[in-house]
Amino acid sequence: MDFATIFRLEENLNLDKKTLVFLRWIALFGQLFSVNLVFFFLNLDFPVLLCHIVILVGIITNLYLQFGLKASLLKDLYSCSFLVYDIIQLGILLFLTGGIFNPFAILLIVPTIVSSTFLSMGSTIILGSITIMVLFVITFFNLPLPGMEEYVLSFPNYYVTGILISLIIGLLFLSYFGIRFAGETKKRSNALNKL
Repeated sequence: MDFATIFRLEENLNLDKKTLVFLRWIALFGQLFSVNLVFFFLNLDFPVLLCHIVILVGIITNLYLQFGLKASLLKDLYSCSFLVYDIIQLGILLFLTGGIFNPFAILLIVPTIVSSTFLSMGSTIILGSITIMVLFVITFFNLPLPGMEEYVLSFPNYYVTGILISLIIGLLFLSYFGIRFAGETKKRSNALNKL
């Protein structure tokens, strides 16, 4: 398999801008809701101002994507760039709120799954690699899970490693499934077009 095959350079891979904008709005409003619920309703202490700044930057990037870019279809590189940002942004939020122990850590694999379905295998490999690196970082370096500061809660290393490995396996399995599903859908579509 050569470079052109991995990145499917001969194909015109695009992601509908409306789809990406909509998915990002869901993620951003979900983040805003969760952060405010935990801080104001549950009264748990964590760096809420930093979390709001990270989310605000995400809102600004999505406004730019929605109104600043005129194209209705985003090329593979642009789509991949926004998804890389989404992984890093969520990684920072997770770092500030408990790392891999945060129940929302599973959402870190979503951008790679989106890529595996709509973008090139090369983009999916890049996003998957970045996701795995972020998972490693937030596993071993993070602020405490909100509300757990007063409890002496220590997980055995094998449990922490198990969470990390399960997220990586989920990422690889779902990415592979997305790539296969997209390939089969494209084959069927091409066969129907030839009829």
